[in-house]
Amino acid sequence: MPEKARELLNDQSNGLPVWIRAPKNGVEFYCGFSRAKLYEGAGKGHFRSVSIREPGQVKGTRLFHLQSILDFIEKCEQGAVTGGTTN
Repeated sequence: MPEKARELLNDQSNGLPVWIRAPKNGVEFYCGFSRAKLYEGAGKGHFRSVSIREPGQVKGTRLFHLQSILDFIEKCEQGAVTGGTTN
């Protein structure tokens, strides 16, 4: 794993990590999203993600911003409560 990715994963806010990785299987511990749902949500711009890779590398490490995911979930909850859509 690139050093920058390791630094970002160790950063914490209020006891929660700032950045998370997609689970290899199952769901992510803090948000409950599967790997596919994390990539889909980031691709649609629902929450933040970043790919960390060294120059010249083909593969990298994709990290997802946990607070932006939690904000998205809250937005979906508010839409459900008010009867609106959030897509």
